[in-house]
Amino acid sequence: MTTSHPKATCPSRGAAGFTVLEVLFTLLVIALGVLGTASLQAFALKFSQGGQSRTQAVILGMDLLERIEANNPAAIAGSYAPAKLPTTFPKDCSIDHCQPSELAIYDLVQFKNRLETQLPGATATITFAGSGPYTYTLQINWEERIAKGARTQVDTGGNTMVGASGKTERFSYTVSKTFPNRSIVI
Repeated sequence: MTTSHPKATCPSRGAAGFTVLEVLFTLLVIALGVLGTASLQAFALKFSQGGQSRTQAVILGMDLLERIEANNPAAIAGSYAPAKLPTTFPKDCSIDHCQPSELAIYDLVQFKNRLETQLPGATATITFAGSGPYTYTLQINWEERIAKGARTQVDTGGNTMVGASGKTERFSYTVSKTFPNRSIVI
């Protein structure tokens, strides 16, 4: 008695599984996707840092203008518009009583210190105009690095030096506020 067995079918060679070429192509696509995502993340971080600098400039500017408005006698005298921002003041007006002109110097020193810590390398100019109402204009300028770069130099002694460089862009925030003389009673 002969029994016939069904013929065992062998899958064709092309359908046996993934080839090395298909696996490499898949890895390439995944790697490109991961690199694209990392690049997008770096781009978003750069813009986030730029936005933070702009926010700091607005907060610093508004804080100083509110201090000027609170100290009306010094504001109408032009005490908040020095040719150069003061760097030190011997008295602490948050503890000791200060005259309006002293409070103006104290406020400007505090503003300069916060400006230097929150926006490194920033400068500020304050102008005063008017004979009632009085207008103060504050301009804050700072620089941000918009592109990274590095250069390597080798001197004649064989020492290697790596210097950081990059493209920078200047930004400016200007705000004006007008103050009436509140000491005049109508």
